[in-house]
Amino acid sequence: MKVRIITGVISALFVIMLLAFTGLGYPGAASIPMGIVAAIAAYEIMRVSKCKNKVLTGVSMAVSAVIPAFVDFELEKFVPVPVSVILAVYIIALLIIMLRYYEKTKFEHVALALFGSIVIPSALGTLFEIRNLSTEYPDLFQRSHTVFLILFAMYGAWISDTCAYFAGRFLGKRKLAPKISPKKTVEGAIGGVAGNVIISAITFLVCDRFFFVLDTLKLWMIIVAAVIVSILGMIGDLSASVIKRNFGEKDFGNIFPGHGGVLDRIDSFLVTMPATYVLVQLALTIAGK
Repeated sequence: MKVRIITGVISALFVIMLLAFTGLGYPGAASIPMGIVAAIAAYEIMRVSKCKNKVLTGVSMAVSAVIPAFVDFELEKFVPVPVSVILAVYIIALLIIMLRYYEKTKFEHVALALFGSIVIPSALGTLFEIRNLSTEYPDLFQRSHTVFLILFAMYGAWISDTCAYFAGRFLGKRKLAPKISPKKTVEGAIGGVAGNVIISAITFLVCDRFFFVLDTLKLWMIIVAAVIVSILGMIGDLSASVIKRNFGEKDFGNIFPGHGGVLDRIDSFLVTMPATYVLVQLALTIAGK
């Protein structure tokens, strides 16, 4: 447990620093390391699937590494064709690679390559969409709001997971999904949601007292959103576990002592960050903005 806690704290501090710089509007502060993380995650998912096609794995890693910077620096403005066309060409290229190396490539490998190279970095890239809220809606959001929302999305993944771990360890009795993740319990899940709500609420109150000028965000919004995001984060975690179980693996990797691989650490984050952005957009839509 000691190694797990130390690794978690160091990783969390590093990520908080990157997210804070991103929220404050420094392009490249997170997109470059995020590209590296996405590439490693793409590799891990191909490794778990037992894919022996190195070309397919390499292409998936390369594309996943580029997308965060592509979104962060808004490079689509300089591309002469729609992004949908690029995506179509990319899918066709993956299918051609499958046909070229059909002896050692299954269609599920292509599907996972597409997931690893498009879905993972795109989900991470919604971080930049949240950051840009202060420029798109300057009358509603400050930079401090975007920093808080980025941290809030992170809380939904990692604070929930940490609280669920300890609540399940000391109070857990009823299994949540025994065939998918045997160690997760109902009590742990409740503890994870409760812990995230408390930490998110405290963080909001501190930010509201010292950093927020505009009163766009309300405490009740944060509490409701924290519950939703926590639950969705758990769904993301369990979904990643299904992928591992399908291929008979316990972890996606071992880069983080006591925590597994990169994808083991960001699986919930792939849901909580887009979910946070969607909730903000839903609130804006309801408000007629």
